[in-house]
Amino acid sequence: MCLGSRIKLFVLNLIFAVSLIPCSVEAQDANTAFQNSLYGIISLDTTKTDSLLVALKNSKERAYLQHYKIFLDMMVMGQLPTDYNKRLENITGIIEKDSSFDERTLAFLSEIYLQKGIMEFSADNQRTAVFSFFKAYRLWRKSKREHPRLTDNIKLTGIFNLLMCNMPQPYKKMAGWIGFTGDHAIGFNALKTYQYVNDRQLGSKQEALLYLAFSYLKFDIDEKRIENLILDASFEDLLPLTRFIVTRCAFKIRKPVLDNTWLKDSVTAGFLPLLYLRGKYKVLTLDSTGIKDLAEFSVKNTSGQFLADACRYRSWQLFLKGDTSGYMQQQNLIKQLGKYPTWEDKQARYESMLNQIPNDKLLCARLLFDAGKYQVAVDSLLKMEPKTFHTQNQQIEFQYRLGRCYHMLKQNTTAIFHYTEAIKLGDSDTRYFSPYAALYTAELHMQENPVTARFYLKEAKRLNNGEHQASVERKIELLNELLNNH
Repeated sequence: MCLGSRIKLFVLNLIFAVSLIPCSVEAQDANTAFQNSLYGIISLDTTKTDSLLVALKNSKERAYLQHYKIFLDMMVMGQLPTDYNKRLENITGIIEKDSSFDERTLAFLSEIYLQKGIMEFSADNQRTAVFSFFKAYRLWRKSKREHPRLTDNIKLTGIFNLLMCNMPQPYKKMAGWIGFTGDHAIGFNALKTYQYVNDRQLGSKQEALLYLAFSYLKFDIDEKRIENLILDASFEDLLPLTRFIVTRCAFKIRKPVLDNTWLKDSVTAGFLPLLYLRGKYKVLTLDSTGIKDLAEFSVKNTSGQFLADACRYRSWQLFLKGDTSGYMQQQNLIKQLGKYPTWEDKQARYESMLNQIPNDKLLCARLLFDAGKYQVAVDSLLKMEPKTFHTQNQQIEFQYRLGRCYHMLKQNTTAIFHYTEAIKLGDSDTRYFSPYAALYTAELHMQENPVTARFYLKEAKRLNNGEHQASVERKIELLNELLNNH
């Protein structure tokens, strides 16, 4: 879709969506009750939420929000009720059988099955998730046909477009057979529109930012747009969960310093996921008190979410303090957990199974890079001597990390030199360094030399025989699409 078409779509969405804000006093009162309940659910305050849901007069809204609560409990706390299927049947039954007219009925059902699919996908039940997504997709399409100006459909438009164009193979191919397609630009524009429309709605405003931030976190997007979202959000009064997702976005673009103020206040200390991020931030900035925050998080954590990753960061800080025994203890603890619900946890488990003692200077450079301190990381790497490398893998990592730092410092010629050195050494390695070096080299050549870019994409595919295989394959696919569109 060309830029002009995208702008037109965005403007049209704004025009028809703004017209949907209720005007009558009765409608405003009902909407306020719904918004308060939604806000309560996103706040994760169970006691307050339960009383608000009981007071809701609209049975369809109540049923929809009951499933929303189940969904957030599962995604945030890892807690799915043992009788979930029975609850789902009861919730959908109420929405379907209630004879009172509500134009949101189809959208409510679509989002419930969408949430079900996301929970199944997160639990590695991909095949089951595809069928839930298909059911949700059909309901959304019907809702769009019957109620084309419904605000809820804007949100679903954003979610479905992003979900469908980022689904891994072979599920993406399967989805294509049954009519699923997706477009990044349409998806992000729809979520931005949904955020704009709900700027004055208590609960939906938090929800809109939550969905947009999570999409920025999960899917490929320009780093400047993520930074702008973070800066805009810093002026808002955000619930802890929304703040957590926005702060994770800051970690994604290696600028956790943008949310440094948030990571120091009382809200962070009282909300475990934010305490985990504070501990990580301290480890990245070589603050020795990070281990204390991560230890407290680990003790209080009952969901298992981010627990392996917290152990990984604790192990790193112990190692850099010279406590190799403590490092090994944390690494062994990761292996024993048996539950790795987030991608950070899965990465922690993968690295623990390598059974490798890291090079302290390479580890320090990795942390400095993730904190956005690229020049400091370069300076520390350049002080290393060849005799400090104990394995070929460490030589590859050394070249890769120098390449990444110079890349971020916009010294592209030097970055390409170090990337290509990592590629040369990577034939028999199964870590992510060489295939990612090839991807970034291709990216740097795309504008000036597409032939060379295609060569390095083939190199990335050839070297992709280990860590992050699906992610590397997806990035190869995206870059090939960009090359084909030039």
